[in-house]
Amino acid sequence: MKKIEKIERYRDLAFQLLAIRAPKARYSFIRHGRYSNDFFSMPADQLRLFGFKNKDIYFVQNNYVQIAEEEIGRAKKNFIEIIFREDPEYPVRLKEIFDPPMLLYVLGDKSVLKKEKQLAVVGSRKGNNYGLTALKILLPSVVKEGIPVVSGMAYGIDAMAHNIALEEGGETIGVNAGGLLHLYPAGNRQLAKRIVSSGCIISEFPLDTIPRPFLFPIRNRIIAGLSGVILLPQAEMRSGSLITARLGMEQNREIIAVPGHITDPLSSGTNYLIQQGAKPATSSSDILEEFGIEKKTEVSEMMNNLSSIEKKFLDLIEVNEVKGIDYFVERAEYSISEVITVLMGLVLKSVIVEEKGGFRRLV
Repeated sequence: MKKIEKIERYRDLAFQLLAIRAPKARYSFIRHGRYSNDFFSMPADQLRLFGFKNKDIYFVQNNYVQIAEEEIGRAKKNFIEIIFREDPEYPVRLKEIFDPPMLLYVLGDKSVLKKEKQLAVVGSRKGNNYGLTALKILLPSVVKEGIPVVSGMAYGIDAMAHNIALEEGGETIGVNAGGLLHLYPAGNRQLAKRIVSSGCIISEFPLDTIPRPFLFPIRNRIIAGLSGVILLPQAEMRSGSLITARLGMEQNREIIAVPGHITDPLSSGTNYLIQQGAKPATSSSDILEEFGIEKKTEVSEMMNNLSSIEKKFLDLIEVNEVKGIDYFVERAEYSISEVITVLMGLVLKSVIVEEKGGFRRLV
């Protein structure tokens, strides 16, 4: 690396460490078309106009080499790489967004970031069996096409998406809302380890940054920016998931949402997105065709795998109808135990889902 390139990267890193302590000043600075190199060439009185404090200005301008080397050393000690925007490993699609991160901290296999096709999955932390069932229907075929799943490692839909990608032998990328020495949430540490073993976890925030509420929308622009398509299985109207969807729209990403029951708050956000023009997702084909991949036989293949008895039971329900066990006993003329056995088989084959009041047909 040439000396001038090294200096520029040290300055980028030192500026990033300062920016996390002065986010409003950084935003004003960037919004006016200024970058880290400008910070080191402009006089202090001009920098103060953006909101930077005197003590921070002088300390960073005069100690950026030491600041950067300490951060780089700590990253290496924790097996974390730092990728700068000029590096070939930096995701091409992420460069397209407004204010792309100057650098990324990466824990795991950085090559996953260069995959041309990536699917973001975001949704409610309260994601329930309906969201899980939808993901089990939608994601496996996508993962088998070698498309990594990008999400935020949170409880609920995020964790479900990461887990399904891993269970299907695919790759997944977790985007942390803090520094990589503070993975969030703490309760998903085992999941984080599995993500690193089959993908990577990334962040633009310095190592010691503790996740805080205002960092999540900043993080969400990376989730949207990495991906060509954004899937929302479940989301409330006022949620970070809809913020991610909006950011995706601004970045010209394709938005796909799973339709849900009109009385379910967890589907209020996804139903709203569909009203606003998002594509409804009812099969993996709806996602794959956005990546230019055809898969037209999915539903017919699923139906071919059903026994004659299972097909008979399925014909007794309209799509999205909920029917109780007594209904099947009366119509199919089987015993309760026989009915339950058939219904459980259909649940395992992901063509119906069990919920309060009975069973609902999905395909």
